[in-house]
Amino acid sequence: MTVRITMICGLSSVIFLASSCDRPALTGNGVIGVFGGVGLASGSFNYPRAITVERLGTILVVDKAGRIQRFSPDGEFLSFWRMPETTKGKPVGLTVHADGRIFVADTHYHRVLVFDPNGNLVGHFGSRGDGDGEFQLPTDVAIDDEGFIYVSEYNGNDRITKWSSNFEFIKAFGDTPVFGKRLNRPAALAIDRGGIIWVADACNHRIVRFTQDGKVIDAIGRRGRGLDEFRYPYDIDVREDGTVVVCEYGGDRLHWLSPDGESIGTWGSSGRRLGELSGPWGAALGVDGRVYVVDSMNSRVQIIKP
Repeated sequence: MTVRITMICGLSSVIFLASSCDRPALTGNGVIGVFGGVGLASGSFNYPRAITVERLGTILVVDKAGRIQRFSPDGEFLSFWRMPETTKGKPVGLTVHADGRIFVADTHYHRVLVFDPNGNLVGHFGSRGDGDGEFQLPTDVAIDDEGFIYVSEYNGNDRITKWSSNFEFIKAFGDTPVFGKRLNRPAALAIDRGGIIWVADACNHRIVRFTQDGKVIDAIGRRGRGLDEFRYPYDIDVREDGTVVVCEYGGDRLHWLSPDGESIGTWGSSGRRLGELSGPWGAALGVDGRVYVVDSMNSRVQIIKP
């Protein structure tokens, strides 16, 4: 194991770089690495809020400094670029297209920006409003196998919109009551291999599933800290085998679901020590069974292999 200690703005940032081979966990609950630390230097974070994994296993993280930083699968800083505008606010969601383009939910500018792998802006769509082709605070982006784009939003719209690969608006759904309750801050999206859209319905403390045509399949969970319960699910991702991981911002844990939506386990607890979480905003599934957790209030990313 390699340990690098740097001083950033008077604070020490300890970065454990996991090797590419299997190695012992650093904690009893499966942490195999951690990177980041508080600061504005490259490789550190000012409150990280979203994460995604590129096809070759590299990691992208966006923070409240308006930076998108790229890291190796082991957490080594590689490069970064900045959002073009940040005065009104910073992004909270991003995803990678199969062709390598990076889609960013530019939340407070009510649009989606598209970058090439080098961080050059190559496209955008959406504008502020509640009509067709408009957004109110978009939170996340997901892309299905056919190239259709889905965007979640809140602040009154609280819906999912579907777009063509050419950024043409197709339809909105989820904007009517789902089992008695409208979506309330849908914070994240994921699409499984069967085309089912999983939505983290954060302020309703549940997961809602839709077809690609926007028809409701079911709603999973309720508020709480047990199995089949959630506290502010802010992110969601799906493995190739259909297993789902939910990141609970209010629960300080990850919550594992079967492909059918049944709770099969949780990971994490509240705290500042390695293996604990404080206000995690995101989680992404990486290579070799790794999970990357955006431990936001601790300004770090923990790598686990549960």
